[in-house]
Amino acid sequence: MRTGGTVAFRSRAAWMAVLALILTSCGRAEREREAAVEAAVAAARTAAVTEIEQALSQALALTDREADRANDILSPLPVMTTAQENALRRFLNASHVARARELGVRVADSAARDSLVAAGRLVELEDSTAYWIVRPGTSPTYMVPHMPVLLEELGRRFQDRLAAMGLPPYRIEVTSALRTSERQARLRGRNPNAAAGVSSHEFGTTVDLSYSAFAPPAERPPVILAGVPAEFAPHVERFVDLALESVSGRKSRELGAIFSRVLLEAQSEGLVLVIYERQQTVYHITVGSALVDE
Repeated sequence: MRTGGTVAFRSRAAWMAVLALILTSCGRAEREREAAVEAAVAAARTAAVTEIEQALSQALALTDREADRANDILSPLPVMTTAQENALRRFLNASHVARARELGVRVADSAARDSLVAAGRLVELEDSTAYWIVRPGTSPTYMVPHMPVLLEELGRRFQDRLAAMGLPPYRIEVTSALRTSERQARLRGRNPNAAAGVSSHEFGTTVDLSYSAFAPPAERPPVILAGVPAEFAPHVERFVDLALESVSGRKSRELGAIFSRVLLEAQSEGLVLVIYERQQTVYHITVGSALVDE
C-alpha cells in the first residue's frame, strides 16, 4: 500500500510539475505577446509622430516661403505720394454729410437704430468675408444696405490688383462704422478727429478703413495644408495668418498705396467719397451713390 501510495504521490507531483511548466510557458508566451504588441504600438506611434512632424515641417516651410515671396514683391514698391494723399482729401466732412443725408438716415440713439434695423433700412455687416473683416471690438456694425455692396466692390478690386502682382488676397479692415448721434457727441470729447458738427457716421453711410493694417486672406493656400492632419490644421492656419500679417504689418504703406489707387478710381466713378485721415491711420469713406434698390 505504501508503495502504491508513494507511486501515486510521485505521480501527482509529476503532474503538478508538468502543470507548473506549462503555466510558466504560457505566462512567458503571454508576456512575449504583450511585449510584441507594445513594441508594435510604439513603432506605429513613432512612425505617426515622424509623419506628423514631417507634414508640419513642410507646412511651416511653405508658409515661410509664401510670406518671404510676398515681402519680396512688396519691398521695391512705392508708397503714397503727397499728391495721392491730397486727392483722397478732396471731399471733406461737409461733402460726406451731404451725401449721407441723401443715402442714409440720421440715427439719434440705440432705440432709433433698432427700429431702422427692424425696418431693413440698416443691415449688419458680417464680421468676416472674403473681402473685409470688422476689427474685433467694433461689432455690431450697422450700415445702410449700400455699404456691404461698396465694400465688396472695393475689396474685389483690391484683391484683383494684388493677384496681378502675385500677392496673397489681403482683406481690408473696418475699424469704425455707425455711431449714433448720442455716441458721436461723447466721442468729440475724446477724439480730436471726430467731426465737430454732424458726422456722416451718424447716418450709417460711412466706415473707417485702416491703412496701417490689412487682414490675412480668408482662405489659406491649399498647398500649405495639403499634408497636415485635420486635427492640426487650425494651428497651422493660425501660423499662416500670423506670418502673412507680419508681412502686411511691415509693408502696410505699400499695401496702402495699392488700396489708395483703388479708392481713387472708385472715387472718380462716384462710388465713394474718401478722406485720408492723418491723426488716425484710417480712410474715412462714405457711400457715393445708391448701389442697391430700396
